[in-house]
Amino acid sequence: MPKQNLSHIIITISILLILSGCGSEQDIVVNTDPIDTEETKQATEIPASPTPTTTATPSNTPAPTEIPPTATPIVVLPPEPIEIMFEASDGQELSGLYFPAEENPAPIIVLMTWSRGNQSEWEEVAYWLQGRELLIREINVTKTWKNSRWWPERTLDIPLGVFTFNFRSCPGENGCEAYLPAEWLLDAQAALEMASKLEGIDSSRILTAGASIGADGAVNSCAWLNTTDLGTCLGAFTLSPSSFLTIDFSATTDALLTQENPAIVYCLYGLRDAAARETCGSYPDIRAVDYGLIYDHGLELILLDRRPNPLNLLQEFILEALGGAQ
Repeated sequence: MPKQNLSHIIITISILLILSGCGSEQDIVVNTDPIDTEETKQATEIPASPTPTTTATPSNTPAPTEIPPTATPIVVLPPEPIEIMFEASDGQELSGLYFPAEENPAPIIVLMTWSRGNQSEWEEVAYWLQGRELLIREINVTKTWKNSRWWPERTLDIPLGVFTFNFRSCPGENGCEAYLPAEWLLDAQAALEMASKLEGIDSSRILTAGASIGADGAVNSCAWLNTTDLGTCLGAFTLSPSSFLTIDFSATTDALLTQENPAIVYCLYGLRDAAARETCGSYPDIRAVDYGLIYDHGLELILLDRRPNPLNLLQEFILEALGGAQ
């Protein structure tokens, strides 16, 4: 090969080698320069060692929040009596008055009238037991049980609801228009059922009180209520009971006294009231109060100078009956 051609070949190869080396160096420079973007910085950043926290809850997990329980607000009803309409089991419509307690849930006492009048016979006593300053103490010379001017002070230290009602056929103050003992028994039972459902009432603390037919209604319905799941009757306060409502007084009283938690039964009477004397005087297991040789019957036993005072005995009964339930 001529020397001139060989020299051209050598020069050409040298140039190619130089160019090749320059291209490789540029490639290395381009590949090692970082891209000036935030994403690249984050991708190439070496994480720092974690700093231990002082709480057991991870910082990215919200602490549990305690949710307060939902509370049902207690609404105290105004003191004025509320008219209540209800039905007996045979469909008979009945009317009553509810005297709400100043606090609730509260015990309630159901007052049952006699055949000589309607629920208004108990009106003053209802206000007195309710204890919300609605009783106007006035003299009543014709009805001693309404002569509240000289009544004892209310010493009960508990709120108390009161419920009164009219027996069927007994709408007016002059007494009942017909004698319906079997139906009156249904009325007494319906009244206790209604009382157990009234707003603000503790159905596990129900009491009854009554005079004459209401006295039998009080003890009979009290025993009946305790055979249901409607509530619990803790006792009956009776003025001159005489087994008027087709059920023997002693039968229902036995049921109350022999139940698992015995109820309290009071029985007030006069010796010259033969039927009441026979009913109460021969029953040793109840709290019987003999007022001596008097003819007074039912509500007539509530008299200013009567000792022991029947209204104080009523307060005593209420406290005794509720003593085991507070």
